[in-house]
Amino acid sequence: MRGIHWLAARALPPGMQERTGYDVVLLATALILCVAGAIFVLSASAVHSAVAYRGDAYAIFQSHVIRLLIGLAFMIAFSVIDYHVLGKMARVTWLLTFVALIVVLFLPQPNGATAHRWIYYRGFSFQPAELAKFAIISYLATRLAAFDADPFLADRKKLYTGTLLIVGVTAGLVVIEPNLSMTLMILVVAAMLFFVSGVSLKPILSLGGICLVPLALISWLTPYMQTRLTTYADALFHPLRASYHVKQSLVGIGQGGIAGVGLGASMQKNFFLPEPFKDFIFSIVGEELGILGALFVLAGFTIFISRAWHISVNAPDRFGYYLGMGITLAIAVSVVVNIGVTLGLLPTTGQPLPFVSYGGSSLVMNLAAVGVLLNISRQTQRQAAVHGSGYPYL
Repeated sequence: MRGIHWLAARALPPGMQERTGYDVVLLATALILCVAGAIFVLSASAVHSAVAYRGDAYAIFQSHVIRLLIGLAFMIAFSVIDYHVLGKMARVTWLLTFVALIVVLFLPQPNGATAHRWIYYRGFSFQPAELAKFAIISYLATRLAAFDADPFLADRKKLYTGTLLIVGVTAGLVVIEPNLSMTLMILVVAAMLFFVSGVSLKPILSLGGICLVPLALISWLTPYMQTRLTTYADALFHPLRASYHVKQSLVGIGQGGIAGVGLGASMQKNFFLPEPFKDFIFSIVGEELGILGALFVLAGFTIFISRAWHISVNAPDRFGYYLGMGITLAIAVSVVVNIGVTLGLLPTTGQPLPFVSYGGSSLVMNLAAVGVLLNISRQTQRQAAVHGSGYPYL
């Protein structure tokens, strides 16, 4: 990992990171992934866009660019706003998220939608579950930092119980939509944050035990979830029985070989893979650019996650540490889940590939999270300057 930091830093002008105060490697990597993602979205969506929008092959791409620009605006804003504000507003943010998760259950959804996940307004849609993920991270960061600040806290058990209740309620509202993948994402990230805080395994196991039974019940009672899980389990022993999406994804990656069939020359995007510019965009990358292109994307995420981790462990305070760590873990888990599904290693879910898949709530929230990481790195650099030491970029 240290070697990755060194190679990434050498690609930048000398002293740029120290002058700006921001972690420029993280910023550059995120922007490169966004630009690459925009190119892949254009390639993967052109045929679908032409059919859906009466010959306009660029409609979906233009929509993605608009959402990307909105995300970049949020990134800039959160890179300037003191990240401690998120801690002060953690409870309010969670309450707003709680209300949004309830409201979305009663709002009308598009024809054919199997879940109540989106709030629509004047052509734009927003998924409250995406906000819930980062609201939980911010809330947990506040609570865990408070635990660390007072190791002899008398009512620690009560506070742990309350924190677990907040996580459970949030996950419960998300799974009712239903959105099992996001529910598991929230629970996994919460469990990981508890783990890195150094607490005993009891709260983590309690969180898992409390949620396991209702999650299993809801998964079994929801037809499409049941189908996905049974198909995945069957494919573990009989690969040819894998779901249609996974088969087509693997066919595309297999056709790509080492160098790919060429940018824009994918066959799987021609309605073999439904909406290939979203959850299965990595298979289009593998088909058009081959293993080399896939490795390029993986290298980008490796650098990004390693830099985000580095920023978190060097944060000026415990709140910054937990906040950065939660963001890092959330993005890392999303990458693993998306690529795992594409390769048939995990059950099919609706997790997009961060920064690369067609934009929406996920893209905007992830870019806002990048802004938070940049703000943490900037404050770390400022504190290091005050104390007469440099930021440990490498």
